[in-house]
Amino acid sequence: MSVVTASQFNQKPSEVKALSEHEPVFVTDRGHTTTVVLSIAEYERLRNPQKGISLFDMIAPADVEDDGDLEIHRDRSLGRIPDLGD
Repeated sequence: MSVVTASQFNQKPSEVKALSEHEPVFVTDRGHTTTVVLSIAEYERLRNPQKGISLFDMIAPADVEDDGDLEIHRDRSLGRIPDLGD
């Protein structure tokens, strides 16, 4: 994820466009994100999601593989009773 200020965006738009070909570029104005620059390919992918694509596939970094072996263990112990003395 790249972040540029509004003034950097205005001074070097071609660099921001080049960055957006690889990842979204967040533009901030006075410390608040105001704009996101995406490549047209990414925009089209978000605009026309394919059926069968999971949320994980959409938001996970490209180098993360889902092996389908997610194991979640819930702690069923009662925990500890806090001492509420004086």
